[in-house]
Amino acid sequence: MNTIHNFEELREKLRRGAPCRVAAVEATDEHSGEAVEKAVKEGWAVVKNFATGDPQQSANEAVAMVRRGEADVIMKGIINTDVLLRAVLNKEQGLLPKGNVLTHLSAIYLPMLGRIVFMGDPAVIPYPTLEQREAIIRYAVKLAAAYGIEEPRIALIHCTEKVSDKFPITLDYQQLIEKCERGEFGKAIVDGPTDLKCAICKESADIKGIKSRLEGRSDVLLMPDIEAGNVFYKTLTAFTDAQLAVGLMGAACPISLTSRSDSTDTKLNSLAMACLQASMERK
Repeated sequence: MNTIHNFEELREKLRRGAPCRVAAVEATDEHSGEAVEKAVKEGWAVVKNFATGDPQQSANEAVAMVRRGEADVIMKGIINTDVLLRAVLNKEQGLLPKGNVLTHLSAIYLPMLGRIVFMGDPAVIPYPTLEQREAIIRYAVKLAAAYGIEEPRIALIHCTEKVSDKFPITLDYQQLIEKCERGEFGKAIVDGPTDLKCAICKESADIKGIKSRLEGRSDVLLMPDIEAGNVFYKTLTAFTDAQLAVGLMGAACPISLTSRSDSTDTKLNSLAMACLQASMERK
């Protein structure tokens, strides 16, 4: 499988397959509407938009469509995230399998690197436990595989490269590395703690004398908490020309979970990422 380096290549791959069935929730705003229109025009999605005027009813109907096997993914439109999550997390009629961890992953195209890097979790889990970090890594490995990355390099991000009981998270990081070495995450490389720059820049790592299998070419950035992840995400959107796709992991179907204020491109990229995941799950 060829590696997908950017979102244009992602959409080109989707155009070569069967259209993805999308249940959109209140995709009535300009940016959501444009994203849906483009996805349909390019031929990789067929969309049923639930716009009842009652956001909760719309979310419930979209979830029900997935549960009936009539939709492959859910797309969030101009509704509050908590409204959609209320439907997704409903214990009797929702989409979260028992025991699964719900988390948020971003795919980020960085022109300076010429490739896509994944990042989690900037939006759902405030302070991940060890078990939740394990789940995030497993989701990231699966997502990277959908992009053609067979052995993703996963960087455990922190402000320092030293393991210390002053920073308990670094002790968790060591356990994650050990689990990876035992093969618990499949084919992957996990290392850290590392600062963000050394995770993606080999020159910086070399200057600091850091020897790591990441080699400054990380594919996945595992953030220490939601505060670091969210600030990094918002920094990218405010100060760089990075292109983004975002979604929920762990539910019974991929969910495109963008901010109401996100651009048309981000909503389109996020929908494409969800459809890519769905296409891989159908194989």
